[in-house]
Amino acid sequence: MIPQQGTLEISRSRLTHNIAALRKQLPAKTKFCATIKADAYGHGVALLAEMLHEAGVEWTCVYSLEEALNLGGKRFAGILVLSPLVLTAQSQLPRAMLDALRRSMRINLTDAASAKHLSRILVEHGIIEPVNVHVQVDAGLTRMGIAPSDVVALTEVIAELPLLRLEGIFAHLSHGDVPGHETLEQQWQVLHAAAQQLRPKHPELMVHLQNSGGAFHVKEAAGKLDMARVGIAMYGLQPSTEDPVAGLLPIARLVAPILAIHERPAGVGVGYGHTFVTKRPTRLAIVPVGYADGYPRALSNRGVVQVRGQDAPVVGRVSMDQIIVDVTDVGNVTVGEEVVVISWDAGRPNSVDAIADAIGTIGYEVTTHFGARLRRVVVE
Repeated sequence: MIPQQGTLEISRSRLTHNIAALRKQLPAKTKFCATIKADAYGHGVALLAEMLHEAGVEWTCVYSLEEALNLGGKRFAGILVLSPLVLTAQSQLPRAMLDALRRSMRINLTDAASAKHLSRILVEHGIIEPVNVHVQVDAGLTRMGIAPSDVVALTEVIAELPLLRLEGIFAHLSHGDVPGHETLEQQWQVLHAAAQQLRPKHPELMVHLQNSGGAFHVKEAAGKLDMARVGIAMYGLQPSTEDPVAGLLPIARLVAPILAIHERPAGVGVGYGHTFVTKRPTRLAIVPVGYADGYPRALSNRGVVQVRGQDAPVVGRVSMDQIIVDVTDVGNVTVGEEVVVISWDAGRPNSVDAIADAIGTIGYEVTTHFGARLRRVVVE
């Protein structure tokens, strides 16, 4: 049977290459923390977690407690939950979550009330081992995190509470993808000043700031940082296509078979709304990938795919489940042949970054829209 859906191929060798390239940007002592939130940026967290484990990556970060639980807490030495844990007096945590907290999960706390409620819950459930806590500082992104002036007070509360252990302090860059931007130094100095206030009581404090762009663009401070949280570049995509970094290899490509071929004369409307009308005798290939799979509807009458290595245009509107490709100039294409819908060749017009630029967005948004029904497989 010809598959009725697309296949997202994830390259092990390309992932390994990117990890090595990123590690070269970091001091040898710096921990490499792989960001695998949002289903590993849409690539498939189950596959990525296994490959990262095999590659010797010991730290990961996710967005939520639920995402952390999906990893299986014993796989990594550290799993940092980036979203601050916010608790009320009525809050409880499931036993499975409490068990994960005792193993490798790290919690982000940004308010004293939540710290007190977490400590209470741990005590009530008879937890013995302390939970490792990281405190996020708002160094200038103005999103999440505690004000720098409140860091000491919060950490003193944490230090006094049963079963909580301050392990780290971190911030997130607002312009990590822009080399030389003035905020890189400014935000590092804010985090550094906060960390210096804590060092006397917490000499082993872990400090981290860099994201993918920061791994390339924050250099002078790198030796004073203990970990880098690397996301988009690990997947081989650019932190910013306006300031690209060299040497990254996209790890994913999307392929799908041709399900049907239609021969139509000139003057025939194609797809919903007939936004494309044939101008000559045309061969049209139907490919089972649509916007439900993450192929942007904005690529209607604009997209490009490869068939037999040759570029071929997407014609008509992208529908939920299918695209239509004009294969007239490709040759005697047959049903079942493979179409490269999204290429991992960064130079192709259908690479993730090229697609993002074409529709006015970023690679992050393209990949996080990869649909659940895509078949995900590991290839070399």
